[in-house]
Amino acid sequence: MRLFLARRVHSQAFHVANNSNRVITKNAFSSLHSARQYTTHSQLPSEHQMVFEMCRKFADEELAPHAGKWDKEHSFPRDAVEKLAELGLMGINVSSEHNGSELDALSYAIAMEEISRGCASVGVIMSAHNSLYLYPIDTFGSEELKEKFVTPYTGHERNEKGELYIGCFGLSEPGNGSDAGAASTTAKEDGDEWIINGTKAWITNAHEAGAAIVFATTDKSLKHKGISAFVVPTDSPGFSLGAREDKLGIRASSTANLIMDNVRIPKSNIIGEIGQGFKIAMQTLDGGRIGVAGQALGIASASIDCAVRYSLERNAFGKPISELQSIQNMISKMVVARDSARLLTWRAAQLKDNKERFTREAAMAKLAASEAATMCAHRAIQILGGMGYVSDMPAERYYRDARITEIYEGTSEIQHLVIAGDVIKEYKQNY
Repeated sequence: MRLFLARRVHSQAFHVANNSNRVITKNAFSSLHSARQYTTHSQLPSEHQMVFEMCRKFADEELAPHAGKWDKEHSFPRDAVEKLAELGLMGINVSSEHNGSELDALSYAIAMEEISRGCASVGVIMSAHNSLYLYPIDTFGSEELKEKFVTPYTGHERNEKGELYIGCFGLSEPGNGSDAGAASTTAKEDGDEWIINGTKAWITNAHEAGAAIVFATTDKSLKHKGISAFVVPTDSPGFSLGAREDKLGIRASSTANLIMDNVRIPKSNIIGEIGQGFKIAMQTLDGGRIGVAGQALGIASASIDCAVRYSLERNAFGKPISELQSIQNMISKMVVARDSARLLTWRAAQLKDNKERFTREAAMAKLAASEAATMCAHRAIQILGGMGYVSDMPAERYYRDARITEIYEGTSEIQHLVIAGDVIKEYKQNY
């Protein structure tokens, strides 16, 4: 059923798997988005509804039943990620020319919510791979880089161990987090090679990745304009990994440092131009925030599902607690926050699909969705009471998973700066 649904999405919406001939072009979808803005799942075109239904079914049947076990064991859900690849979700936005599914940003946001509703760890694995690894190479990389580091990474090929090719994104460092322009990792030219030295921190998919996007300073005197982006194979001599971080949440995904000690890569492994790295990073994060917003929405939705179902079954004072006004008030606030954040997320995705500027809107979506996820998970625990505080129920896992969405790919504080800065700039221009 999963493969059948995937083929329906691919064949009816974008391309026939056998010959990669698209039936509905990206331009056709752009015109659809320009014509109207979608606010509910029922309003979505049939192709997007198929993505929603496919991912929802997969989350319910393949992810949710196992998410608690993966979390407790800190085990990478390899089989589930393999199935994501079968569905075309590990190259969801990549063009069919490079074996991708060629779906749009709205499809990605919808898929991220449903996958993360089933398991937030699987959601972040999918998000980091698509948004942070594939996007910058596919958008800024040479054809040579795309053939080598995009085509094999869209879920259709396996490495020498028979495992799926997965990528990661190295921007943060032990000495900088929100200050992305202060990269201490360096890249120096040496003949036909670059020599890279430095450490990247908090890297999702680090222990599974076959290649990493690495941002390094090529000219320190130019500050952020002296940063460049590179693709670094993780089997390169001098490349090593730190220990897996023991995290509060999203524990089925690996997070570790990337350590580079005189790592040599071909000169052709630069993404874009020398000094273009900071721009690439910021543009990548804009799109990545739509993915994180989708992940946060999934956690919020899972929290709502858990809380409402429990309230219907739990009796107190002679009736289901769902009939108590205090419980109803909490449920109402949860749904309003989740649905509001979803509208912001879909707006950002549709702006991206229309090739309009969406930096502010992506920041708003990520901010609203991440705060909604934390609030919904908190309320779910409150509604469940003591049962919300133990691992017998998933509410406590949702709470742990939600917290990171307010931190990575730009903290909530950074999102406020992005939003306010853009608003002030607009007013100055029109004042």
